[in-house]
Amino acid sequence: MNSTIIDPIRHGLIMAVMALIFGALWAAYMATHHEQLHSAFEAQEEKMQQAEMQHAMDDMSMESMQMDVAADHNHGSTTPDSHQHGDAAASHTTDDQHSHSGSLAQDAMQRLLRGHIHFMGIGVLAAVLLLITAFTSLRNCWKKTLGFTFGLGALAYPPAWILMGFRTVDLGPDAAEASVLWLFGPSVGLLLASMAVLLGVLLIEMAKLNEKRAFQFLFESGQKEK
Repeated sequence: MNSTIIDPIRHGLIMAVMALIFGALWAAYMATHHEQLHSAFEAQEEKMQQAEMQHAMDDMSMESMQMDVAADHNHGSTTPDSHQHGDAAASHTTDDQHSHSGSLAQDAMQRLLRGHIHFMGIGVLAAVLLLITAFTSLRNCWKKTLGFTFGLGALAYPPAWILMGFRTVDLGPDAAEASVLWLFGPSVGLLLASMAVLLGVLLIEMAKLNEKRAFQFLFESGQKEK
């Protein structure tokens, strides 16, 4: 392959290959530290459950004292409401840490694994789409732009899963997901926008509209740019 063809998207290919390397390294790390990671998550989950149980018991003790005081004044007429309030508080605590798979530790491990899967999958996807981009008649400046958007998306999206995995037990699955939206959003946006642009380019070329004046700012006309 002529090296000048891939020159405009070379930086994007480098980032895609880096994503593949990071994915392979992360897979190796998980394979050699699987038990250590899982045990740490389980210990963290157990500690949080014990803290929640202690908190619930403290709430019940406090409410029991309040109930006794109230009973001295109105003969215990507020007892059912007090117990109902305590049950609601305990239920609210449990709901905040609701697991998608039955175990927060298991949720965390699954998300760490998805980091590896997305590194490999999106790395390959970005490389293939960038090679397609290289063979279009886009101007080199736009090819370079797609090189950055595809490459940065491939590098930024998978780490969001890893970061979310490490936060899952501490924050709960939903809160952990919300905590990394600042990274998820831009990376997904870059990838989707890049794919949409490439699709538009291919459709324009298929319809042979790339020589029209309306699209001259996007495409090379006649001889390719140096």
